[in-house]
Amino acid sequence: MILKSLFLISLILFSSVRVLAAEKLLFASSDSLPPKIYKEDGELRGTYVEIIREICKRMNVEAEFVTYPWARVMVMAKTGKVDAIFPPFKTPDREAFLYFTSEPMSHTRNVVFAPKKKHITVNSLNDLQGLTVGINDQYSYGPKFDAYKKNLNLDLSNNEEMLVNKLGRKGATKRIDVAIASEEVFKFLSKRLGFLDDFEVVYVLSANPSYVAFSKAKGEKAKELTEQYNKILLQLKKEGFVQKVMNKYIENEK
Repeated sequence: MILKSLFLISLILFSSVRVLAAEKLLFASSDSLPPKIYKEDGELRGTYVEIIREICKRMNVEAEFVTYPWARVMVMAKTGKVDAIFPPFKTPDREAFLYFTSEPMSHTRNVVFAPKKKHITVNSLNDLQGLTVGINDQYSYGPKFDAYKKNLNLDLSNNEEMLVNKLGRKGATKRIDVAIASEEVFKFLSKRLGFLDDFEVVYVLSANPSYVAFSKAKGEKAKELTEQYNKILLQLKKEGFVQKVMNKYIENEK
């Protein structure tokens, strides 16, 4: 009887430990992609960070985050070193190794920024010819621009901060006439780097949906997680949670 009681107690304790040790999902993103993800005072912040944490909470899993250069993030997704990545655009090449949710996290405007003092006018991609166009060579800016960029004089950077500094000439060895970037990211960093009133949007390239996407290398479980994640994301949008988070970061950065 005593042995049976001890066995039951051990079983209860073991079950409790299993409940407390929640499953973890590892999400990877670029080193810094504010306001979606960035570090402030040693703390990871951002719109996507908050939304992902809430979704994972409702999935009864724990969200963990790692940040690396985008090229490495893509390799980690292909090889299954992480469970999911954000915020990629959906392309046929990426769909080969990623499960995309049917509902996007948000829509990202890719735009052309120019210094206000230059009074540059852009009405079409053709107007970019003859200019030095700065881009982040790790990103897709949509199929239309990606197909056209071979006609342009491109200057390549590997992060958005470098693009801002090149356009503002702050510590830049190369000069660019315009920069192509995600609007919210570029504006966020422009303020931080002291160029808040120096740039203007002269052309909108695209407004593309961006996602959280799960690694197909994780097998059937990744597909199930994608469906579960999508369902909760839709619910959070209906509740107004997603818009509330987005608004909070917009207001904080004004």
